[in-house]
Amino acid sequence: MKLLEFLSGEPEGPADGPWRFELGRELHGAFGGANGGVVAATCVAVARATTEGRRPAALDVRFLRGLTAGMARVVPTRLHQGRTLSCVSIDIFDEREKLCTRGTVSLVEPSALAEIDHAGDARPPRDWKSHSEGKPWASPGSAVRVPLIETFDPRRVGRDERGIATSVKVLWDEPGTCAEAACVAADISVGPPVGSATGGRPIPIPNPDLSLRFNAEHALPSHLVAATRLGAVQRGLAMTQIEVWTEDAIIAAGVSCTTMLAGAWPDASKKQQKAKGEGAAQ
Repeated sequence: MKLLEFLSGEPEGPADGPWRFELGRELHGAFGGANGGVVAATCVAVARATTEGRRPAALDVRFLRGLTAGMARVVPTRLHQGRTLSCVSIDIFDEREKLCTRGTVSLVEPSALAEIDHAGDARPPRDWKSHSEGKPWASPGSAVRVPLIETFDPRRVGRDERGIATSVKVLWDEPGTCAEAACVAADISVGPPVGSATGGRPIPIPNPDLSLRFNAEHALPSHLVAATRLGAVQRGLAMTQIEVWTEDAIIAAGVSCTTMLAGAWPDASKKQQKAKGEGAAQ
C-alpha cells in the first residue's frame, strides 16, 4: 500500500495546491482527534509532493486543536525554494474550516550534497525486545478508547539510557517514506515516559508539538522503534527527547513538549449514568 492510499489523501488540483485527506477514527489517539504522528506524516507527505524529488530533512509541527474524523483540507505554501533547501508551510483545516495544525517542513536537494557518510555517535540498541516479544499497550481507562492502539499495535520493548522504547507497526510499504513512518512512531512514543512521571494519577497528557530531524532514507521496515527520554517536568510541562530507529540505524531524532493537564480522565460510570438518564428523559 502506498502512503497516500493509507492516509486517503489526494490533491484537489496541482500537487502544490490544496489537498484533501480522510483521516478516519482508526487513526485517533486518546484526545478525540487524529494522532499527532499521523498528522505530522501528512505534513511531510504533502511537502514532499510539493517539492518533487527533494528529501525531507526537518519537521516542526504545532497541533492547535484536535483534527476530528472526516475530510481535512491541507494547504501547502512554498516559503522558499533554493538550490539546496526548500521550506514548505503546511496548514491543516477540519470540515468546519478551523485551523487544526500548522507545520513547516524543510527538504533538501540530494544532488546538491557531498557524498559523505559517517556513522555518528549514536549506537544501535542491543537489549530491546522484538515487536512480538514486547508488552502491548493498554487503554488508560475504561472510559477512554484509543483507536490507534488497535491500528498501530504499539508495544513496549525496552528501557535504557535512551528512555522507554516503543515498537510501532508501519502500515504501508512504499519505498522512500521512512520520514513519514518516523513521525508516527515518534509521536506515539511520547506518552510512556511522561505517563511514568504522573505518580499513577490518571490525567490527560497530550503533546501539542513535535520537532524531528531526519536521516537519509532507508529501506522501510515492518516496524520502527522510537525511544523517548523524559528530560524534565516543571509545573506540569514536560520535555522529551526522541530517537527513531530501524533495527540498526537511527533515522530521526527530535523533541516534544507535553502538557500534563489538571483533572482526571472521564469516569466511565458517570458517563454511563448520564447516558441512561438522557435515555429515560426521552
